[in-house]
Amino acid sequence: MTDTAVKSDTDERLIALTANGDEQAFERIVQKYQQAVFNTIYRYTGSRDDVQDLAQEIFIKVWRNAAGFKGKSKFSTWLYRIVANHCINYRRRRRKDHVSLDEMAEKGQTPEALKVEPDWEARYAAQYIRKAVDELPDRQRMALVLSQFEGRSYKEIAEIMKVSLSSVESLIFRARSRLKQKLKEAR
Repeated sequence: MTDTAVKSDTDERLIALTANGDEQAFERIVQKYQQAVFNTIYRYTGSRDDVQDLAQEIFIKVWRNAAGFKGKSKFSTWLYRIVANHCINYRRRRRKDHVSLDEMAEKGQTPEALKVEPDWEARYAAQYIRKAVDELPDRQRMALVLSQFEGRSYKEIAEIMKVSLSSVESLIFRARSRLKQKLKEAR
């Protein structure tokens, strides 16, 4: 297949070619969606260190499961479903391995380099908001990220997360309510 032909193909055609082992088609998918996948991962995890590894794992899943795309939804919806599930599973695994700095401080085990508090208000506020978002339940957090940061419609989010439209509305409403409450408590 020529490079020109690959560029003119639809996502559905590219994933069908990928399912048949066409590496050029897969490369085109990666090029087209890589930045969006990076952004979603970062907004969900809050960790620049994890973006590359998680994106690579996600695109490996796309390669391995390309034949599983049946065209019942748009390709981008199928891809974001993989991204959402992978990010949620990553956070669940990470929580098990999580070391709390607060617990370390209580035990007098906090490294000196971490004891320095930022002295500017904007950084503190951004960190506090990030922490509040991090503490949201996984599904609320993913719905909020897809809505607020990715600009996805509620209908798209429902398809990505395989839930009803009313469930998406409820997840986002509860996420926003929790964030408002946390920020109110911080004052």
